[in-house]
Amino acid sequence: MLIIAERINATRKSIREALEKRDVEFFVQEARRQEEAGAHFIDLNAGTEATREVEDLRWLVEVVQNEVNVPLCLDSANDRALEEALKIYTKDEVMINSFTAENDRIKALLPIARDTKAQVVGLAMGGGGIPQSVEDRMQLVDVLVEAVEKYHILQEKLLIDPLVVPVGTDQNQGKLFLETLVKIPEKYPPVRTVCGLSNISFGMPNRKLMNRAFMGLCVGYGLHAAIIDPLDRKLLSIMFASEALMGCDEFCMGYLTAFREEKLEK
Repeated sequence: MLIIAERINATRKSIREALEKRDVEFFVQEARRQEEAGAHFIDLNAGTEATREVEDLRWLVEVVQNEVNVPLCLDSANDRALEEALKIYTKDEVMINSFTAENDRIKALLPIARDTKAQVVGLAMGGGGIPQSVEDRMQLVDVLVEAVEKYHILQEKLLIDPLVVPVGTDQNQGKLFLETLVKIPEKYPPVRTVCGLSNISFGMPNRKLMNRAFMGLCVGYGLHAAIIDPLDRKLLSIMFASEALMGCDEFCMGYLTAFREEKLEK
């Protein structure tokens, strides 16, 4: 499972306050803790203040990129913010999150992804919002795949987010997500899947319990990457155990390595 660390997100009060203060040490430590916990990408989201996002995202990239060994995921719907941040980005690998199946988003973001050879997240969502059936979501997946091919981006560079909707708003949303999850690699084997896993529990009590249970299910249904909090040791423990049980972990080496490195919950 590819772990995209979600904690540096300005919608969180502590992150927003540290960003306003330009607290370099705070962000350096936050990024390093997530890397040490097992993150493969550090997600940076500076999108709470539209008038400052260009400046804020660029500043975050400057602060974080040389303090960790893993690449960054630039999380923004602001194309100019992405362009300015990528101008100063120095690592060989980068991920951009995200674009939708809408023409204006495709035309705005995919040239950036192509020119920077970025991995790119596509959301199974169009102008009508999030579809409420597997079939309708797969129609938008078709649009996303056709779009990257049009811009000569390899399918291997595309991660599709079938979109996790809170189960508290509709009890069928978890099942709908998982059923869509299975269909994507069946139709497009090179394409990987990703999700913001904790969305499933929004508005529910004891959210971590629900997130952890959902992680096990997502591994079983073939999820390739998750935007999660890597500091949740129980969540990662369930992920490692589920991968071993599902035959996704050759010789159980991921699980055994996590055990030896004391990353598993005892």
